[in-house]
Amino acid sequence: MRWMRADEERGWILLETAVLGLLVLATAAALSIFARTALLADLASARTEAALAARAQFSLMEAELDQGILPLSEAAEIQSHEHRYHVEKIVTRTEEFYDVSLRLSWQILGREEQAEFVRRLTRHVQVQSSP
Repeated sequence: MRWMRADEERGWILLETAVLGLLVLATAAALSIFARTALLADLASARTEAALAARAQFSLMEAELDQGILPLSEAAEIQSHEHRYHVEKIVTRTEEFYDVSLRLSWQILGREEQAEFVRRLTRHVQVQSSP
């Protein structure tokens, strides 16, 4: 009788250990899914901010070009809501067009990310009407 009880107790202990192990694994899996989702959301947010910053830079260069200020190749820093972007601007002139390439780079969790945006700019000529 004692042998049966001892075997039953070992069986229950083994079953409890297996159930607890499965609970720990399920919890770890759920936490890793949430962490990965948060990381992907942060990466997507930073990339979207980079695209908006590049769009603003292109609009600014286009407005300056219309005022006669020629775009120049340079490097700059842009501070956004959550990130700091390093911007490298490369301008190539082709006839009346200015091919502008912006390379934005930033860091997330110690890892450097970058994106490149390209646009062709032209100076808009203002037509003056005669009275």
